[in-house]
Amino acid sequence: MNNLLRIREKINKANRLYEAQLLATKNGEVTPYRRSVFEERIRQVQEELRLKESKN
Repeated sequence: MNNLLRIREKINKANRLYEAQLLATKNGEVTPYRRSVFEERIRQVQEELRLKESKN
C-alpha cells in the first residue's frame, strides 16, 4: 500500500474520532463513551419523543 494512502487514512480516522468526540459532548465536556450510557440516552430521547407526540 502506498504511504500516502496510509497517511490519508490516518488523517481521516483522526478526523472521524474528533467529530465523534464533539458529538459526545455534554455541557461542553466530553463524556466517556460507554454502551450503557449510550443506550440510556437513546431511551431518554425516545421517551421525550413519545411525550411530544402524545401532546400533539
